[in-house]
Amino acid sequence: MLQSDLDYVANQLPKLHVNFFFQLNPADYSQAASLLGSQIPNLTDAEFYVRLQELVAMAGDEHTMLFVNQAAGFQQFPMQFRWLDDGVYVTAASPAYAQALGTQLVRVGNTQIDQVLAKMAALIPHSNMQWVQETAAQYLSVQQILQGLDLVPATATTAMTFRDRVQTFTLQVGTEAAALNSMPSAAQGPLPWYLQSSNQNYWSFYTRSLRLLYIKYNMCSEMPASPFADFTSQVLQTLDTQPVDTLVIDFRGNPGGISGVIEPLLAGLGQRFLAFLANPAFQSYAVIDKGTFSSAVDNVMEMRTEQMEAAAQLPGVGLENILTVIGEPTGGAPSDYGNVLRFTLPSGRMMGQYSTTFFPLPPFIPAGDSFAPDVLVPLHSFDYFARHDPVLAAVLARWKGAPAAPTGSATVLNAASGRVDQGVAPGSLASGFGSFSPLPDQVLVNGKAATILAAVATQVNFTLPSSTAVGPATFSVRAGGKELASGQAAITSTGPGLFVLQTLDPEQPGAILNQDSTVNGTANMAAAGSVLQIYGTGHGPLDASQSAPVQVIVGGQPAQVLYSGETGTPGLWQINIQLPAGLTGQLPVYVIAGNTASNAVTVWVK
Repeated sequence: MLQSDLDYVANQLPKLHVNFFFQLNPADYSQAASLLGSQIPNLTDAEFYVRLQELVAMAGDEHTMLFVNQAAGFQQFPMQFRWLDDGVYVTAASPAYAQALGTQLVRVGNTQIDQVLAKMAALIPHSNMQWVQETAAQYLSVQQILQGLDLVPATATTAMTFRDRVQTFTLQVGTEAAALNSMPSAAQGPLPWYLQSSNQNYWSFYTRSLRLLYIKYNMCSEMPASPFADFTSQVLQTLDTQPVDTLVIDFRGNPGGISGVIEPLLAGLGQRFLAFLANPAFQSYAVIDKGTFSSAVDNVMEMRTEQMEAAAQLPGVGLENILTVIGEPTGGAPSDYGNVLRFTLPSGRMMGQYSTTFFPLPPFIPAGDSFAPDVLVPLHSFDYFARHDPVLAAVLARWKGAPAAPTGSATVLNAASGRVDQGVAPGSLASGFGSFSPLPDQVLVNGKAATILAAVATQVNFTLPSSTAVGPATFSVRAGGKELASGQAAITSTGPGLFVLQTLDPEQPGAILNQDSTVNGTANMAAAGSVLQIYGTGHGPLDASQSAPVQVIVGGQPAQVLYSGETGTPGLWQINIQLPAGLTGQLPVYVIAGNTASNAVTVWVK
């Protein structure tokens, strides 16, 4: 049985594929197949089928594969994972493994997670590591894949090691069927839009308060109960009859399907290009990430091609700027093989697919392993678990991208957010991180003295001079007139950051006071519609009334700003808001100052 499956992959699959050996030496493939055949007597079924998929992956075609995660007899852990910018995290687990929910997976068996990823890269057909991470997050929940990779022994349970904010611990995880609890949970508060309605191939949402039309395209496939032509008519009617400053088409997590499904919508948008330009505030966005693959990548590239072709036909009217691609690089390549057909191995234990067509690079699209966004916005764990969508925040801020990251032996960051992807503002609170001995007694910013607030051996907190010029800045951390460390960081006109009470808490509780002056939290929830005080730094220039212009978003809705400005402490920013009506539960809060969105913090509302 195993030999017949190997013979099919070794001999028949290359004949079915349109160009199986486009980058692979046939002799190398034949040698690898012969080696696998000689190993069959000593392999478990899991080891054999994992190695068989590795053989298929040698072709280097991201669309040609065995569905190894769906193999007969392969069992799932009651756990789901997501590969985020700072690691792989548990996003769902059964009650038996509730301790792991929201934690980082750091080891499988005795193998560190980066080595696990390296092993899976040989198993997963890919053009880039984005797709390896996306697929590996699914494969990590399949016990026999881990066993087949010789990462763990063939036992009933599998050792997995996790890290939370205080400890590292190991669980023996079995494959018992059970209902899963998710984090974040829809029962405890609204999910970000991109995580909602995942069972629908496409859906849309219009919010008048933000003048924003959001379209989520989860899969390139028709829904019989909601034909895409009807869906398109509804979307275009909204565009034609409602005030829209922002149009978002979200392709995150879209694995592809039939590329032509979206054509009616793209045609309708193309017919409205000039009408969009009549609104100076209008901007459209296509959102991508590592889960954007195959036909979904084709659709985004088609949007860019149509945009640039229209701009070439009508130069000087601004069409070259009407669409921004934002998010993370795609998991799918811009040019690849595809248009797949399926097959079943002779044993009947596994299915697979192979490519029948090569798709060249479209016009106006740069060559590369991924289709890269115009504006890079990674997704960190502290955003994901705080229910925050940093892409949507960047869209609303009309963000153009991160300044140069801080460098040097003294790393200077916004004291509230601690983010490396934003600058620090004049007059704001900042933190310098490094190794300081003796303790610092002076910080110079472009040669001007900052005000030190606190210093320990690894961190110095200070207030930037309000006269600091926007642009690159040099920081010198000193003691007794001698430099201990130095660094460079970007000074930006605004650099909004919100203080987090417990920075290691994945839910990111904010430094927020309720209307009764109690600290907001699960034990002291704010009343719906009440007034809050939010604390941060980096507001930037004040207006004529000595207020700091700001927009505050709570749970995806704009809040009424009652006060935004300085406190009695230099650099400390106070923002008073009234909560939008109808919002309860765990809610993300962020602010926009200038063209920059802050980090998000959590407020709890009852």
